[in-house]
Amino acid sequence: MEVQVAETGPCSRSLTITVPPTLVNEHLDRMFQSATQQIHMKGFRPGKVPRNLVEKRFGNGILAEAKEQMLNRFFGEACRSKDLNPVGRIAIDDFEKLEVKPGQQLKFVAKIDVRPTFELKASKGLEVEGFEGEASDLDVDNALKEIVHQKRTIQPTSDAAADGDFLKCDYSFLDGNGKEVLSRSAAQLNTRLPLHGVEEAAYTQAVIGAKAGATIEMPITFPANFEKESVRGQQGKVVAKVAEVLRVTPPPVDEELAKGLEFGSLAELRADLKQRITAEKTRLGKGRQEEQALQQLMEQHSIPVPPSLVEEQKQAALGSLAQRLQQNGAKDEEIQKKLEESQAEAQQDAERRVRLFFLIEAVAKQNKLFVTETDVEGELRAIALANSSENVQFSAAQVREHLERENRLGELRLALLERKVRDFLRENAKIVDKKGS
Repeated sequence: MEVQVAETGPCSRSLTITVPPTLVNEHLDRMFQSATQQIHMKGFRPGKVPRNLVEKRFGNGILAEAKEQMLNRFFGEACRSKDLNPVGRIAIDDFEKLEVKPGQQLKFVAKIDVRPTFELKASKGLEVEGFEGEASDLDVDNALKEIVHQKRTIQPTSDAAADGDFLKCDYSFLDGNGKEVLSRSAAQLNTRLPLHGVEEAAYTQAVIGAKAGATIEMPITFPANFEKESVRGQQGKVVAKVAEVLRVTPPPVDEELAKGLEFGSLAELRADLKQRITAEKTRLGKGRQEEQALQQLMEQHSIPVPPSLVEEQKQAALGSLAQRLQQNGAKDEEIQKKLEESQAEAQQDAERRVRLFFLIEAVAKQNKLFVTETDVEGELRAIALANSSENVQFSAAQVREHLERENRLGELRLALLERKVRDFLRENAKIVDKKGS
């Protein structure tokens, strides 16, 4: 077999593979021999069907299968002979036109991508910014403010209406002669949202400072879509009788709040918040350091990318975007327009992800970082626990079976390897402040 390799790009190769007639015949002989052993024809004992009859009746199907087998076989042998490790998509030129015939050579061209080659620089001592992982009292106070903000209720108040309050009232629309044209009962006015047709300044002046029991008035220009057509565009006024002033009120930060959240005391609530905030600040801080280390390595290396891998990543991202848009009710034209607008960004993002993949792989190899079966088993148990409930319990074996069935166990191993590399870079980094000292 003759193999010629041409470099068509930094990570792309073209293999011209020529299989001599002798090897073609040997492969076909084995296939036809196997066929004669398996085919049953009337008038012949099993295994005694003449080859010429097999060729006449089943030859086209056998030759088609032979082409598939021989392309796979000799392509694999060619890659091994030239020490090539293909990645991504493999393309065979004019696959449909290729024919396998007894006594003739088989010549085909395979287009492949290969792993990029680059020399990895030192991955220890990369500079990353320090972070404060401990939650402060201010952090806890802000978290409590957010909790009480979410638990706000609208309560009546005897105070005068202030910005952000609501007025519960009965009000009437009067025309220019003072005649009532429309009324509302037990309506609720927002001090920040003027009635349609009432100028904001006039509305604010009328409602701010009003108390329960007060009567307020404000001028109005009846809008073009007013319910009563006869007064549209005319001047009039709104007269409102205030029944209640309602205020959005947060609960006090006290022992009752803590007990309502199933804590024994406010001190316990604050301690729990501090622990949670500390864990989150630490997680985010470590994540920023890992990204900074990886970004430095990316900037230090020029890593060519296999085009087919980039295209796979790009199409996967665009496919996910289209699915999300469709789920949100977007029309086909809108989806197509958004996909076209996202092409450049998706290409750039795909190139970065592929470079990052090979960079992480190189760091792992340089520093002898491996994913063990113990690592995999531990992650499977964690996934099983995270997805279990009181009613449904999952095991690590069930998670493994699911991932294997979906052909995603390799993804899990890659994720674990990336986690190990990120931890390694962070733990071996040099901590500096934001000024670089």
